[in-house]
Amino acid sequence: MDASRTPGTFSQRWSRLGPRLLLWVLLISGVITLSSITLQVSMDYRRDMGNLRNALDVIEKMELPSLTVAAWNFDRNQLQAHIGGMLESPWVSAAQLRYGVNENAVITVGDLTHDDPELREYPLIHTNGSVQVQVGRLLVRPNVDEVHRRTKERLFLILGTQIANALVMSASLLLLVSALITRHLHRMAAFARAFVPGATFTPLALDRGSASPNDELTLLQDSLNSAYSRLNAAHAREQRHIEELELSVAQRTEELRTINARLSESEQAMRVLAHSDPLTGLANRILLDERLDRALSRATRHRRDVVVLLIDLNDFKPINDRYGHAAGDDLLRTQADRMRLMLRETDTLARIGGDEFVAVLEDLDPKTDIARVIDAMTTALSTPWVWEGKTIMVSGSIGLARFPADASNAAGLLRHADDAMYVAKRHRRRA
Repeated sequence: MDASRTPGTFSQRWSRLGPRLLLWVLLISGVITLSSITLQVSMDYRRDMGNLRNALDVIEKMELPSLTVAAWNFDRNQLQAHIGGMLESPWVSAAQLRYGVNENAVITVGDLTHDDPELREYPLIHTNGSVQVQVGRLLVRPNVDEVHRRTKERLFLILGTQIANALVMSASLLLLVSALITRHLHRMAAFARAFVPGATFTPLALDRGSASPNDELTLLQDSLNSAYSRLNAAHAREQRHIEELELSVAQRTEELRTINARLSESEQAMRVLAHSDPLTGLANRILLDERLDRALSRATRHRRDVVVLLIDLNDFKPINDRYGHAAGDDLLRTQADRMRLMLRETDTLARIGGDEFVAVLEDLDPKTDIARVIDAMTTALSTPWVWEGKTIMVSGSIGLARFPADASNAAGLLRHADDAMYVAKRHRRRA
């Protein structure tokens, strides 16, 4: 860039482009008599608005009394005739009459919306002696669009006559602006569209002869070249920053994925521990209560039975005292596995105490299935248990309770089954 185009030199000289454009704009403005057009159109517009207001005054003074009487008499034919007659005026575009009890009778002519800011409302007041009663409302939409349409027509007519006089001057101005400005602006636009950040670009050079005038176009050309150079440098810095961010995000994402996996495993383990017995893997008391409540709810809806079995291992304490806690734990696990094999996947088996278990059974035939399940579990519990090469005889006592025959809630069922189990334990037989 040479010294004659520096910003300091340019600010000390008057732009050559500005005075030339200003001269032609002033010449065209003098030819087109905008002030006279504006005055004439304004006067016509005020006259049309006056006619519109007069039409609304006629409705208020002459139509409202007749509409009030017809609405009072519920004369719908007369009301429709009056409303239709209003729209014969070019100054009314729509009207709506609401009358009757709670204004439930409506007559609408034309396209009318209640949120129209131009909408006029007139109450229909019927005077009966000294009592005034509002019998309805008249909504009128003034035809402001007609005023605007007429104003536009006059404006276009006046402009048409003036345009014919200005064609030669406009054409001359168009050619001049194209030669001095437009073609260079197109060149700048094409340069801007072709610019790709980060790619090598050729500086913009306008075709303005060997001695380019020092005006706004020259300043814009130099500013574009300077701006694109800075954009390229900023783009390079941004790309480096993006690459660093992507690497950092990838590392952090992998760390978060690992943490989430560990958290999921921990949450799953915590859920299992919270709802299961750590020794046998069966459901604990918390999970038993939840499943028993759901079973009772389903049985109530479908009018079915629910069977609760309370199982207690016979002679568990002597075995535990004689052979030790390891033997007792093994016996509990063995008996839990045996009972689990006798039940369905949909049944619930839970350990609720030292050697006490509860089974919740749904959808059983009271005559056949219950006896079959109890017999199977009795047989399984009575299978000899082997500990350190010794065969030990074991058994269990089972108490039974049925919903709704024996109790109507979970606590009652468990108490009834517990009582039945102790009866069976005392008599050494299965309930």
